[in-house]
Amino acid sequence: MPRPGVDVSLLDTPGSVVSIPTDTGTWFVAGLTDMGPLTAQQVLSLDDFVTKFGARQAYSVLYDSVQTFFREGGDKMYVARVVGPGATSGTHNLLDGAAAIALTATAIGPGAWSANYKVVVAAGGGSGTFVIRVTDTPGNILEDSGDLIDNDAAVQWSQTSKYIRLSLGASALDPAVAAGAALSAGTDDRTNITDTQWLSALNTFTSDLGPGQVSSPGRTSTNGHTQLVDHAEDHNRVALLDLTDSGTSSTLISNIAASRFAAAFAPWIKIPGLVAGSFRTVPPSALIAGLVARNDPVYGSNHASAGRFGLSRYAVGLSQSDWDDATRATLNAAGVDVIRILYGTVTVYGWRSTVNANTDPNWIDFGNARQYTKLSAELNQVGQNYVFEDIDGQDGRTIGGFHDVLAGVLMEHYNSRQLFGSTPDEAFSVDTGPSVNTLTNIANLELNAVCYVKMSPFAEHVAIQIVKRSVTEV
Repeated sequence: MPRPGVDVSLLDTPGSVVSIPTDTGTWFVAGLTDMGPLTAQQVLSLDDFVTKFGARQAYSVLYDSVQTFFREGGDKMYVARVVGPGATSGTHNLLDGAAAIALTATAIGPGAWSANYKVVVAAGGGSGTFVIRVTDTPGNILEDSGDLIDNDAAVQWSQTSKYIRLSLGASALDPAVAAGAALSAGTDDRTNITDTQWLSALNTFTSDLGPGQVSSPGRTSTNGHTQLVDHAEDHNRVALLDLTDSGTSSTLISNIAASRFAAAFAPWIKIPGLVAGSFRTVPPSALIAGLVARNDPVYGSNHASAGRFGLSRYAVGLSQSDWDDATRATLNAAGVDVIRILYGTVTVYGWRSTVNANTDPNWIDFGNARQYTKLSAELNQVGQNYVFEDIDGQDGRTIGGFHDVLAGVLMEHYNSRQLFGSTPDEAFSVDTGPSVNTLTNIANLELNAVCYVKMSPFAEHVAIQIVKRSVTEV
């Protein structure tokens, strides 16, 4: 059909795709920052993080963790800021010519940072217009609204500001021209942060943001681990648990939260410092998140980011001395994935989940948990495209098509060696038959499928035998 025009075609299966995130390389991270909103923010680079959440702070490991993530190969993360229960945001009133409040500027997010920014009201270029500007303390213009015709327009403009939100005051008059005046200083109340505030931050990572890894870098408490595990299990994600920065195995093992969808790593890593010759110590979750983001597009989410696939690009050392073989074996059996220095390189050398290996051995492989989250997201995407589809009773076209699309997704995973079997039939099957889609189910407006999969395991131990033969033997 030439353009312009209309093209109508018939498809046996849905051709459009609902936009549902399926990228398992995304990192969801909660922590303390100097500034920023209290809603989850997508961050695509370290500069992006600084713009939204401020510069590095000595009281937080988050900046260093974010830097490590991107240096290791990460490309997308969501950040949730944690503040205390008494946190407040700075404000400044913009007055009209009669000293009544026309607009109130409120800093985006709590904290003392707001006192470093000023709000200016300038005359607009057109008749009856005005301009709102945000500047830093020296007066450098950071944002300019352009000509605004009234207060409602100013409020609307502020919805895209990186620094303030404007709200209407009691006066209906426009704000009078005024030199830059600083916002008041708010407070982040970080000394009073409890588990409640950490949980509130994690709750901003809603399920619709897709699968990935969730962490609270440096938070090593039992309650902290439990919150991460609960979040992961409820939102189709996996939890990366940071353990206490200790060289004692009993200390590391003492507070691990058991879960199919969590992994714990130790020790912490060292990255280059802010001045030459110095170092910074970073929780291992940042390294792991960066590694899986680097590896997933190439090897798939089931593949272990360990061994030769777990080589750090950025870390220069470990916070603890290398453990001996007996200690490593003890930690591995308890679900602690050890980071080592092999051949001069910081290397992840474990890929177990934190499940009890005796009671739940089918889920020891942490890659299988990550593979599940990938499959869950992709199959959910398929299912969304069949919601409200007619279930025909003639030739089973809808049910057959549903089966074939699901099988196609699993076939892609088989072809990438993430499902185990010498043939596809050995690796997976999809049941959409009459035992699954009964007439009662269909009458209840249900379309069902059961997908059976064998996930490929990783090689945790490799044995090589050398047999010396006599030179006279064949």
